[in-house]
Amino acid sequence: MLFIPLSGLGTPDNYINHLDKLDLSGVVMAPYGDHLQARPFERVSLYSGWLRYGDHMVRYLPERVLRQFGRVQTIPRHPVESAPPLTNLAEISLRFQHALDHALTPEQLRHRAVHGVEAVDGYIKWFYLHSHPRMIPPDIPVPVPRSPEREVLDALATQEDG
Repeated sequence: MLFIPLSGLGTPDNYINHLDKLDLSGVVMAPYGDHLQARPFERVSLYSGWLRYGDHMVRYLPERVLRQFGRVQTIPRHPVESAPPLTNLAEISLRFQHALDHALTPEQLRHRAVHGVEAVDGYIKWFYLHSHPRMIPPDIPVPVPRSPEREVLDALATQEDG
């Protein structure tokens, strides 16, 4: 998803509200897709684990955003499997020297997405249980009349028919 923050939103609550109100016109599922002719894809982008910059370290977990790579979204592994919490800076540097050994495998990538919104069975349920509660406070009811991928596929079908 491509999200460009609007100036003046101010508080985190305003950003959360803005993100929760995005519709299909505000979402780009595979932002890299339009650039493949200019710059070929490099497998190192699929490295999964800790990255470091100086004394700072962050998890980079592409398995959580496979649709951005044009793939069918799967239920990702637990972050501890890709980036163990007790890893130190020296270990991160050593591991990254062999980054391709820690890249997602073809089995983890599964299939290419046709419409850019496909997910394996159970992913949406996993998402609402594990990721979505971190974006919407749990005390606010969130009605989900139909699955997000069904909405996108219906919109694509309407475009193709019209």
